[in-house]
Amino acid sequence: MIRPAIASDYPAFATLYRELGLDEAPPPEERWRRELVHGTLIAERDGHIDGYVHFHTLGQVGYVRNLVVRDDARDTGFGTDLMLAAASALRRAGVGEWHLNVRDGNSPALHLYEKLGLRPEHRSTALRFPWSRASELPAVAAVALPVDPREDEDIERELHMLAGQIAMARLAPRVVLCQLRDATCAPVGFAAFDPMFPGARTFRVAIPAFAAPLLAALRPHARSEDRDLALVIDDHDALVELLVAHGATVKLRLVHYAGPLPAS
Repeated sequence: MIRPAIASDYPAFATLYRELGLDEAPPPEERWRRELVHGTLIAERDGHIDGYVHFHTLGQVGYVRNLVVRDDARDTGFGTDLMLAAASALRRAGVGEWHLNVRDGNSPALHLYEKLGLRPEHRSTALRFPWSRASELPAVAAVALPVDPREDEDIERELHMLAGQIAMARLAPRVVLCQLRDATCAPVGFAAFDPMFPGARTFRVAIPAFAAPLLAALRPHARSEDRDLALVIDDHDALVELLVAHGATVKLRLVHYAGPLPAS
């Protein structure tokens, strides 16, 4: 049975979340109740929760954030059922296209997503970077500024981000949004930084040399006890190579998939 999540599903959600193998703890229960439960569907069998899918909308597209099925419940069709249920919910919300990230090399998940019509678009790299090495990065001058919502579309267009991505980031508690502008006032960098993560789930720069001023703008918002920060870099091999050369550790490589929602 596939059903909407309820607040009391949190313990099962937290247990399943750990199966993602991410370098972070499950979201706290307060965030589950406030933000996540309303976009989550549960796979339940005989009173036991076997999996979940969490999704939301970004502008005019849908985004599947997590799909997890218990090891002992795989090959039961729950993954397909959860994805089709998510597609139906997104379709009712007026969405016709969906996106997701999947661990590179996860063959069963890749097969499922491609069966549903999704195709690879670009790759992402999650890494850890030591704050102490930021001053060693080559830098190009740029001005760091807060982000006015009226600037979202301009930044997303120039940095090849999904429409609505900044607005979605703005909804998260504690998040610090920062942009970079060059001498012509063109947007050349953007980050959505969460000090409690601790790191930037979105970190975009036009060229690698803009990473240094963007990191410098984020540093005052970091907790003093955090020696490293997490960064997710989308489809920018040169930036990943630069950061690794200056002490970053690659934690995860992802493939971004996108496609039309399957027919109902």
